[in-house]
Amino acid sequence: MNNLFKFTIYVFTALGVAWLAFVVGAREQYGDLSPTAEVLDEDGSIPQDADLFPHSLPGIAEQGAKDYLALGCMTCHTQQVRMVEAGFDVERGWGKRPSVPRDYILQEHVLIGNTRVGPDLANLGLRGHTLEWLHQHLFEPQALIPESVCQPSPFLYEESAEETPGYIEISSMESAARFIKPTPRAERLVAYLQALKQNYELPEMAYVETEDELTDSMELETSSETDSANDENASSGAPTWLAEQISSGKEIYMKAAPGGGLCFTCHQANGQGLAGQFPPLAGSDWVLGDKEKLIKISLYGLMGPIQVNGVDYNGVMVSPGIPPGSLTDQQVADVLTYIRNDWGNSATAVTPNEVASVRASIKDRAPMQMWTAAELNDEQP
Repeated sequence: MNNLFKFTIYVFTALGVAWLAFVVGAREQYGDLSPTAEVLDEDGSIPQDADLFPHSLPGIAEQGAKDYLALGCMTCHTQQVRMVEAGFDVERGWGKRPSVPRDYILQEHVLIGNTRVGPDLANLGLRGHTLEWLHQHLFEPQALIPESVCQPSPFLYEESAEETPGYIEISSMESAARFIKPTPRAERLVAYLQALKQNYELPEMAYVETEDELTDSMELETSSETDSANDENASSGAPTWLAEQISSGKEIYMKAAPGGGLCFTCHQANGQGLAGQFPPLAGSDWVLGDKEKLIKISLYGLMGPIQVNGVDYNGVMVSPGIPPGSLTDQQVADVLTYIRNDWGNSATAVTPNEVASVRASIKDRAPMQMWTAAELNDEQP
């Protein structure tokens, strides 16, 4: 009985400490957040008659937020422009500044999201998309962006083969013209998407590291790491071409702009991935194993269940590149050679000719048809 009492005390103590860390600690760090002005007076007070941010959503957009949640949009889309040390979201055009906690204080459900399969939507309303474009993207994304992996939502619309008042004419993957009419749910959802704007400044942004500051520090760090890696390769007898390929591959792996792979966003800079979400590349049997499988995944992406080093994962990986699948044979070879030779990995290089050969062998595969682990394993002799 005495042991049971002690165990109960330990459990409640642990829960109390966790509550203090997550609730009281957060309140201590961020304070009692409320809408504020873009610029405060010298004494830190809000100027009289100042416009306060963030704004509340208009009524129809607020209803659309519930549709966004119910449809599972946050499974593939985030609404958080990340701090510059976590990725160059500003450079991608996803916002002019990183998101901060105050941006979310008026949300009934904080829709930051789970993973980034598609682009961040925190500032979608600032990207200049027309009402018609947004409706068409919901109806048939691939007609606008062929490489998109977003699921079409035709159930949100009424269709007609003929021009009809109140219907929107859309371009389509089919040859015949098509017309769609948004349901009330589609109208609410689009109103919400158009309202997504973090186009105001907040006082706390003065304490956030700017992209230029981080870029300068990263360039110094990368230069130092490259010199160190070159010295190590030289001392180990590694050929110059391999060192150059690894260096190029690392740049592609870490780059979040056209010509880059955007790989680190999921698999992290240390190659360890994120537990339960994105598998590691360091020590991965898929990375160090059959090169043909690895090349196929890089060219078309991967979806569904996969086991990496005995651990099960289930998700989607789009092919590297901005936009996805845009890397050249040389770039694919470089980034694959890099991940096969960093974080303790050691494996033979991937050549552009090998990538070109695999690309030619699967040229008849549908552009949007991602591989599955089962399919890749079944193909092997």
